[in-house]
Amino acid sequence: MDFDLRVSELDPFRGRLEKAQERVFELQAGTRVDSDEFFSEEFMRGHTQFDSFRAFYRESPWNIDEASSMDELPKERLDGYVAETTAFETWEEMKTRAAQAEILDQLHS
Repeated sequence: MDFDLRVSELDPFRGRLEKAQERVFELQAGTRVDSDEFFSEEFMRGHTQFDSFRAFYRESPWNIDEASSMDELPKERLDGYVAETTAFETWEEMKTRAAQAEILDQLHS
């Protein structure tokens, strides 16, 4: 038995999906993002010892003037801090999970 399975109410979902796909491409291209926006308070509370990315950075073992971005810090030092204060083992893992969370939030909103 065959029947027509067209669904007319998917246009809003299609728009969210296209927006999420654009965001994936931006993040893969290395687009600079606001850290407090990218690492939302919800994400930071759920996966770290901190309420915000600003607090995570402020409490870090390096001087804020030491690097203009987290990626400029020595990898071993940064990964050690992430492993000690978050649910992640590395800075790369933390960034990846934050990106995934942001994209999923776009799909759900």
